[in-house]
Amino acid sequence: MRLLIFGFLFLCSAIAIAQPGRDEALANSYLQNAEYDKAAELYQSLWEKNNYDAKFYAPLLSCFMELKKFDDAEKAVKKMIKKNEFDPRYVVELGYVYSLIPDAVKAKEQYEKLLKDLKPNEVAIRSVANAYEQYRIYDYVVATYEKAGKLIKNETYFSFELAQAYLAKNDVVNAVKYYLINMEVAPQNIQLIKNTLQTSRSAVQLLNEMETQLYTKVQKPGAGEEYIELLTWIYIQNKDFEGALLQMKALDKRKNENGFRVINIARMAQTEGDYDNAIAGFEYVVNKGTTNSMYFTARTELLNCRKEKVAKNINYTPADLLGLKNDYLSFINDNGRNFRTAQSMKELADLLGFYLYDIAGAIDLCKEIIAMPGTNNQLKNQAKLSLGDFYLIDGDVWESTLTYSQVDKDEKDSPLGEEARFRNAKLSYYKGDFDWAQTQLDALKNSTTELISNDAINLSVFIIDNLGMDTIETPMQLFAQAELLTYQNKTNDALAMLEGIIASFPGHALTDDILFTKAKIFAAKKEFDNAVPLLENIIKNYKEDLKGDDANFLLAEINERYLNNKEKAKELYQTIITDYSSSLLVIEARKRFRLLRGDKLSE
Repeated sequence: MRLLIFGFLFLCSAIAIAQPGRDEALANSYLQNAEYDKAAELYQSLWEKNNYDAKFYAPLLSCFMELKKFDDAEKAVKKMIKKNEFDPRYVVELGYVYSLIPDAVKAKEQYEKLLKDLKPNEVAIRSVANAYEQYRIYDYVVATYEKAGKLIKNETYFSFELAQAYLAKNDVVNAVKYYLINMEVAPQNIQLIKNTLQTSRSAVQLLNEMETQLYTKVQKPGAGEEYIELLTWIYIQNKDFEGALLQMKALDKRKNENGFRVINIARMAQTEGDYDNAIAGFEYVVNKGTTNSMYFTARTELLNCRKEKVAKNINYTPADLLGLKNDYLSFINDNGRNFRTAQSMKELADLLGFYLYDIAGAIDLCKEIIAMPGTNNQLKNQAKLSLGDFYLIDGDVWESTLTYSQVDKDEKDSPLGEEARFRNAKLSYYKGDFDWAQTQLDALKNSTTELISNDAINLSVFIIDNLGMDTIETPMQLFAQAELLTYQNKTNDALAMLEGIIASFPGHALTDDILFTKAKIFAAKKEFDNAVPLLENIIKNYKEDLKGDDANFLLAEINERYLNNKEKAKELYQTIITDYSSSLLVIEARKRFRLLRGDKLSE
């Protein structure tokens, strides 16, 4: 009997415990399904049975709000105020309920009550401000922190919170004002401020306003270094390297430094392709004189930047190349042919071999670097890669593949080794050994270096597309030979061979590739009148083929950088973005399009 009674009592207890759980789950289900009447009834019951627990109050109030039962909502909030007299949330909540009725007078009365009773206690101050913030009543968040500053006799103490509140109000001017005040009193917050500027939905307006206010501050004598650094950072965000260099030069002169800040900005400009400002930065440091500790670094990087500008642009002149060659020779002769100048010797070798076509001179320089004591192994292997290229240009295929293989063996698990393997695969392609080229390319498709992986995939797809449906390899072999002739700067022979393919195999799948290769040859020779029609032909008749995006990009580049037709260039970059969304050129096309459009911010 005792066991039966105990079991009965246990069962009753379990039912009593289980019932609220079921009611709560059912109420939650009603709420999620927008059945607010049913949900409100259950939550009201649960709230009253559980000593007015806030757990049930919040969804109950939400139901009342949805049902516009403001009298019931008012009663519920007042009950919570009575139960939690020191919690400002419920006072704000009551004001919010009144604002929905709407009864602006009563709402303001509640909001003002909290502000009037504010005490100089940080925990209480933040609690009140957070209560206002919960309902996005940002005017009162601002008023709270402003009054709090006066109460604690430190009006900068809540400067960051005020900045955030003004930003929430979309008052960018005051937000920036208080961010700068906060930076003055708490310099350690500068990174937090930068993060806020970058991630805000109002990032563009914030950066522009910050630039305006900072520029005013840095004009004043004795302006804080932190202002100059933050303004420089904003210029960098906007890709305004001219402005960034101006500020860093001023700081460099003020502190009588060696130009290291200027070099850092110049490097950023070079990375972003702003070669003119990068060159100006490096030249500033070079002009400090040979006794300056950064002189050697600045002059080395200046030459590198000038060479990169030539490599990335199509509108250089022979005079540009000869001037750069003489500057390299002057620098190397001034500082000796040793491990310190080995990097510049390698760059000079590339200039001689790829642009001035002095293959013998390029080969000699590479061999000198490889044999030079004290030169690091990676630079020696980079010189070997270039040496392999120059052997190939010179027609010595055996020495070329042997040199690439040496680098592959020495740099097995590095990007340099993968680059060597890709060049050997490309060499197999040039020779017409397409099966072996594909085997090598397949191994490179998962390369750790994105550029190598993309190049391997592109060449592999090209081979498959042009051999897959063909019964003979002759057109492909001839085209590969024409590409090798182009690489060897035998452009007239290459053009003749390309014309021969078109004549012998009319309508072949390689037609768009032949047109594009011819266009590249003419563009390299600055014969743009010949290049442009070929590219327009591809865009008109072969835009769905593999070279459609490439043709648009090269034509855009010609219009932007040589023909000075910015609008046409912008239109062509836009075409790549919209019509070739999976192209690897989209990122660069978008960047150039936005620069031409005059955008300051990068994506």
